[in-house]
Amino acid sequence: MWRAHGLGIERGDGFLACTGIAPRFYPNVVTVDPATDPAAQLQGISQRASRAPGPFSVKDSFRALALDSLGFEPLFEARWIHRPAAVARETTRLNWRCVDDFGVLGDWEKAWSAGEDQHRLFLPAFLSGPGVTILAGCANNTIEAGCIVTATAGVAGLSNVFGDAGEAIRAAAMMFPDLDLVGYERGDGLDAALDAGFREVGDLVVWERR
Repeated sequence: MWRAHGLGIERGDGFLACTGIAPRFYPNVVTVDPATDPAAQLQGISQRASRAPGPFSVKDSFRALALDSLGFEPLFEARWIHRPAAVARETTRLNWRCVDDFGVLGDWEKAWSAGEDQHRLFLPAFLSGPGVTILAGCANNTIEAGCIVTATAGVAGLSNVFGDAGEAIRAAAMMFPDLDLVGYERGDGLDAALDAGFREVGDLVVWERR
């Protein structure tokens, strides 16, 4: 998403950071290495947050940082989830397709945002993201459900699930039958994932400082 919005990516001590204002709903920093010294991570994050012209958010991927010491507050907590490949034979009621057209992507985004009128988040460059597959579940030519699957490092990352979550999970499993599915969810989304064969494997927290 950062690259699709023309942002550069910097590597810090155990984290990745975008070089400008992060897109709506996306963090400025994502931690990627649980073995890194938390003090070094906090120092690097503090330096970047102090230069930010507006709100600054951090995806603490391993729930390992005391970011409240820097004035951050938890925005939400979630659970990492994992589903082994081919846990069951999948069927779907919706007609699922891959989104490969910017106009259709606009319809997908409207369905994902429940019709909220905002500036486009999913820009044309997102369609050519490496390993990115955008799935739309349709009935009577109307998008009723969807998700994004990012295939990398031998797994398929599931995100941006909307509509019938069970349908979206089954569609992703059918599209990538040889890959484990991974992602993170909370609330009703977590319940739906557990019902669809996922198990919880860890914690994360998204922090924000305004």
